[in-house]
Amino acid sequence: MKKLLKLSLVIVLLVSCKDVPDSKEANESKIVEGLMNEVTGKNDDINERYDLLMKDLSTKTLLSNEQLLEAYPKKLGPLNLDSQEPRITGDKTVVGSFGDGTIRMEILDAAGENVMGAIIPLKMLHLNKITSEYNNTIRYSKKERNGILTFGTDRDKDTKSDYQAELRFLYNNRFYVTLEGKGMNVDALWNAVRVDDLKRFKEFNK
Repeated sequence: MKKLLKLSLVIVLLVSCKDVPDSKEANESKIVEGLMNEVTGKNDDINERYDLLMKDLSTKTLLSNEQLLEAYPKKLGPLNLDSQEPRITGDKTVVGSFGDGTIRMEILDAAGENVMGAIIPLKMLHLNKITSEYNNTIRYSKKERNGILTFGTDRDKDTKSDYQAELRFLYNNRFYVTLEGKGMNVDALWNAVRVDDLKRFKEFNK
């Protein structure tokens, strides 16, 4: 029944794409391609991987606010944590900035009640086939870095975004990390940090 509904959606999209402007046609076709993969089972391996991950994380207890603050690094690569201490923003998320606001890092504990809200968006990023938007001023990428699958977004300066680079990834199969960098691309953002800076989170992952 679920596959029938997805197939129906594909047909609707195929029909609607006839009237889509050329600038949007490529992205619409990528959406249709993704739905077709879901219907035909090409996404089954990815679906199974994330289903198992969610099952495991749902059995774990969320870290306390005190543990999140303790695990948050005081340095990120060569950059010191800004004078304002990291803060808890809700839903077991801790956030702070480094190098006078050059890099912002947000970490969400994806365990327990947070598992759906954290892992489903990552799964959607994994399945996403759109590589750019708005005349290529925003670009998306997927790349394995140091054994970690990362999802990147590069934005041109004229998009007027606060941060031009963004990386999202799951650290130690539990912690949803969002990095944002000013005046750099995603490769420079990754090179500015060290995965070992997050090791205290790994120690708390029991």
